[in-house]
Amino acid sequence: MLDNQKLALLIIIMTEHEITEQEALEILKKYAPSKQAYEKVLAHSLRVRDKVVELGSGIKDVDMEFLKTAALLHDIGRFFFPPGSKDSIRHGIEGGKILRDIGLNRHARVCETHIGVGITKKDIISQSLPLPLNDYVPESVEEILIAYADNLDSPGIEDEKDVEERFAREVGEGYRQRVVDFHKKVHNILNSKQG
Repeated sequence: MLDNQKLALLIIIMTEHEITEQEALEILKKYAPSKQAYEKVLAHSLRVRDKVVELGSGIKDVDMEFLKTAALLHDIGRFFFPPGSKDSIRHGIEGGKILRDIGLNRHARVCETHIGVGITKKDIISQSLPLPLNDYVPESVEEILIAYADNLDSPGIEDEKDVEERFAREVGEGYRQRVVDFHKKVHNILNSKQG
């Protein structure tokens, strides 16, 4: 006989349905290799969730429940590729694999597209990134808001200018315009809020 937690995960595996925040937290905890790793990823993910709730409130057609749960799960791949580790950039792909394996395809896409302002095939080739050759660029409003909030919740980042400087420094000056354009896209979304 299955216990309630195993049954809940089985249901998630069998169908792509809306999961609750509690279910998202249970999934996150299940994959954490240690309490310390869980608490670190959880703290960041809660801040990102809180930011996207603030940003997404009042935007027409935003799936707020999905936005919350996807924000909680966006860094699940960090358990396998923590910041500063070799191939840390693979955490998005790993998170996508984990969530796709349990039937959370929309959540998986958020994992894959939340890094920076997105990673293109051209980026993968020009930077010799250890990623499957594909475009990992946020497209839906929810994907865009989570990537934006994630960028703002990084050490030493206070505002959008800091995000622009960080990526220009880390990826190259040419990347700055992509960040500026991404921020314009975010502002267009935020300006569409219902009055």
